[in-house]
Amino acid sequence: MRVETSKRRDWSDDILDRCVEFHGHGGPFMVVGLRMGLVALERLDAHGWFDLKCVVRLRWAPPDSCVIDGIQTSSGCTMGKHNITVEEQNGVAAEFTKGKERLEVRLRPEVLERIRKVSKSGEDDDVKSVISDLIEAPEAEVFVFLLT
Repeated sequence: MRVETSKRRDWSDDILDRCVEFHGHGGPFMVVGLRMGLVALERLDAHGWFDLKCVVRLRWAPPDSCVIDGIQTSSGCTMGKHNITVEEQNGVAAEFTKGKERLEVRLRPEVLERIRKVSKSGEDDDVKSVISDLIEAPEAEVFVFLLT
């Protein structure tokens, strides 16, 4: 049994709901991961699930590591299939490969700083505001890209 349809590449409330169910709660780092996976599918013209690999580079502890669940949900790269790996580093970045093509997606430092500040505050309204901004902002305001 294998999924034959391509992963959806567009943002939807459905993908957010599925990720919240998978991850257990919603948060800004999870949303960052969702968007990273969607960008990779689009820019690499990937089918998802099996033709894409990902190396996630971040602090491998919550809340930063919530990015991983977002990427798994949106891209189809999963720990179980071993087509996603994690490397410890400061910042938040993901390198996606499809065949010989490679796309690096880095979270802008100022966005990371804002997310961390809000995450520490624990203020529900502030967290919801950042999540909304992350969903609605143009890709270039959230990420830096390197395609090779």
